[in-house]
Amino acid sequence: MNIDRGLLWLKVSRRYMFSPKSHSVINIISMVSVIAVAIPTAAMIILLAMFGGISKTIDTLYESVDADIEIIASRGQTFHEKAINIDELLSMEGIKHCAPYLEQSIVATTAQHRTTLTLRGIDSTYHSVLPVSNFVHRGSVNNLTEGKVVLGTAAAYTLGAQSIGHPIELYALNRRQLSSLLPTSGFSRKRAEVAGIVSINSEIDAELALAELGFTQSLLNYPGRISSIAIKLDEGYKPEAVQQHLRAMLGEEFTIRTRDEKNASMNALIRLERFAIILIGSFIAIVAAFSIVGAVIMLITEKRGDIATLRAMGGNQRLIRNIFVGEGVLLTLLGSIIGLALGIGFTLGQKHFGWVKIPGNMIFESYPVELTMGDVTMVTMVVLLAGWGISRLTVGAKLRR
Repeated sequence: MNIDRGLLWLKVSRRYMFSPKSHSVINIISMVSVIAVAIPTAAMIILLAMFGGISKTIDTLYESVDADIEIIASRGQTFHEKAINIDELLSMEGIKHCAPYLEQSIVATTAQHRTTLTLRGIDSTYHSVLPVSNFVHRGSVNNLTEGKVVLGTAAAYTLGAQSIGHPIELYALNRRQLSSLLPTSGFSRKRAEVAGIVSINSEIDAELALAELGFTQSLLNYPGRISSIAIKLDEGYKPEAVQQHLRAMLGEEFTIRTRDEKNASMNALIRLERFAIILIGSFIAIVAAFSIVGAVIMLITEKRGDIATLRAMGGNQRLIRNIFVGEGVLLTLLGSIIGLALGIGFTLGQKHFGWVKIPGNMIFESYPVELTMGDVTMVTMVVLLAGWGISRLTVGAKLRR
């Protein structure tokens, strides 16, 4: 008679799981095993949620200075602002807004301080593409007029120009008058006043400066020229698809790049860090799964009589093995459920109540978190597979003795 049918092994495993044990030490070991699985499961969920929050925050911050798609000249730093018909771009499917701008490095000075900035000349369409106004710390970034400039917080601090209306001087290379005999004639200079201060991130804040497009063209001696056209896409459109249409339309004279391509090194670093978190978390989960070894071995030892009875009734080796492997999997499953509840609970609490604060941050008061169903599924599968594999190895070795 062969009684290895259906899910009999699972029913027996479940009975062993919840039935009282004859030795209290087995209950204690089982409880410790469940806790040992729950803790790394919760830790993995929290780590992935925190990393997801950081990644989303980085994307949000760079969205304020890097458009969905940018058009730049394939040769040289600038091109004429009439070389591309903006109205024609706006008529393309998927394109919502376009904004030309001129960008170049300059030197900014005040009475006692000096620093190098990246000056970006913009017009009124810029804010519909890149929402810099969402990160205003002081003053305003809208309706920039001649002689007004917006600085990042770090740049304003370096220049000692942290008050609205503070005068600064901007210097740029003058390509028309560059002379080795009179070096001072090789620079153009304009006076400006601080109209606003923005806080995005430390890297951008240290070098960002925004000014009116015509003012910037005059300072840089680039009349009628721009360095890029920033494009914002409609919801649901993939940058890569619109990029292909733009390439076909504009030809080889212009380079079309997406935000991901512009920040390729940053994205590669983020992917590498995420992989490292998953790898380390998986290793911890595997180590934690070894905690169920003791519980499974103790249970096999206690149930020697039951094993003999099952064999006498026709139970084969596969049934007996599956019963105790199932016991290990059930312990792992219980621990993972507890861990998921703790991890997801903490993540939701952090998202809604902001328990962990970021001191001194001007934009985000609490640590950002973002958890996806994919992360939860992956953690669950890693923990369960680790528990199943270790239980199988343990039971196989024990039953062969």
